[in-house]
Amino acid sequence: MPLPKDYIHVMDQNRLPMNKTIKVILLIAAIAASVWFFALRDASTQADASAYSIETVKVERGDVARLVSASGTVRALTTVEVGSQVSGQITELNADFNSVVSKNQIIARLDPQSFESRVTSAEADVRSARANIDVQKAQIERAEANLALYRKEYARQQELYAQKLIPSSALEDAERQLTVGQSDLNVSKAQLRTVQASLAQRLASLESAKVDLERTIIRSPIDGVVIERNVDVGQTVAASLSAPVLFRIAKDLQEIRIDADVVEADIGGIDEGDTVTFDVDAYPDDKFSGVVEQVRLAAKELQNVVTYTVVIAAENRRSRLLPGMTANVEITAEKRQDVLRIADTAVRFKPTSNGPQVIDGNTEDRGGPGAGRQGPNAGRNFSQMFEGMNLDPERQAAIEHELSDDMREFWSSMSGNAMATFDRNRMRQMMRARTNKILKKSLSPEEFKLFEKLQNARSSVRRIEVYSENPDGTLSKRSIAIGLSDGSYVEIRRGAEEGDVFVSRVIKAVTGE
Repeated sequence: MPLPKDYIHVMDQNRLPMNKTIKVILLIAAIAASVWFFALRDASTQADASAYSIETVKVERGDVARLVSASGTVRALTTVEVGSQVSGQITELNADFNSVVSKNQIIARLDPQSFESRVTSAEADVRSARANIDVQKAQIERAEANLALYRKEYARQQELYAQKLIPSSALEDAERQLTVGQSDLNVSKAQLRTVQASLAQRLASLESAKVDLERTIIRSPIDGVVIERNVDVGQTVAASLSAPVLFRIAKDLQEIRIDADVVEADIGGIDEGDTVTFDVDAYPDDKFSGVVEQVRLAAKELQNVVTYTVVIAAENRRSRLLPGMTANVEITAEKRQDVLRIADTAVRFKPTSNGPQVIDGNTEDRGGPGAGRQGPNAGRNFSQMFEGMNLDPERQAAIEHELSDDMREFWSSMSGNAMATFDRNRMRQMMRARTNKILKKSLSPEEFKLFEKLQNARSSVRRIEVYSENPDGTLSKRSIAIGLSDGSYVEIRRGAEEGDVFVSRVIKAVTGE
């Protein structure tokens, strides 16, 4: 049976308010769901944040230094080995271990009897030679007297022969006698020179014998301390092939030297004047200081390990450091003063997958040493190469102009095929060689050395990522450029400012369940 039209109309009117009510209810439900979702997400985030304990460190200003560790042996500033130049038996010792001696002090004696007899014999030879000289002088006087007589006789015979009172044979006899007399005088003079030379030889032998006798007395060549004695009274020393070492004397122990062996990987950057701290096993709680005095160029190789000797000068006012002690040294190879730095823990921190959520932060300033493509249009800024050198602006501009022209010439000489197949490392080496050739010509040796030092410092700059904590417990990643590191602090070159805070450690909280 069909419904009346009036009834149907009433039902349609009742349906309209009902549809509006449903829509309102659905809207309220949607809003409630949204509120519930965001509230639940925030609660979840807060729960995740509260599940971790985050430790941070702050960027500050201070000093950063690169320390090189090595070991070496303490030695005296000067150590002299005192030996004997003659052989003999030790009859007297006037110095022992740790004896303080002064220069020319007698510290030992050898038996002098044989040397004294040699001196006596040599003195007798000298007296004999002097007597021979007196004899020869007398012979000369007699020869001169005879020669004068022969000359008078020859003159008289000439007068008689001129008057034809004597034959020519008498004149010839007188002439012959005059010639013989002259020869006798010449012989006597030659014999005098011979005995005079013999006297000089005998005097030299006497002096040598006296020197050997004096050498039986062993004297200290310097002021110092006896650190080693190798002989005893009654012992015979033989100096036939080499001088035996009787004592070792160390010069004033108020100043000492350390010969430290530094491996080749660490020798770069170590220069004369670098500061050094060291300790010895005898005083493990004390720190001593010194400076690098010399970096020796001669390399030593032991079991395929190449080392260089670095000589360190240090004071030893209290004489606590003894020769032969092993010193553990730390050399400050490079040092940056009043720079931005951060604790090394922040640099080494890396978030884990099950830790706080990480979002990308400020990753700008990705440039740096070596960043960017090198090419004819790379726009290299040569002025950055001379930062810290304090060159005259006009002179620097001239050098930069020459470098730019040389680089343009270099890239223009590279064809497209060569650019595609060229070894990148080889290309860098060629560019560096061309640059250094110009700089060596334009800079003084001292300026070029400073340039290389600054370039080495810049080449050590590298980029890393550090993390900062957000208010909601997440971590933001930031890229920074770091330089020198001393193991505790790292120098920040770019990407952070003083007061910035970075994460150094994340510890998962204990829930107590």
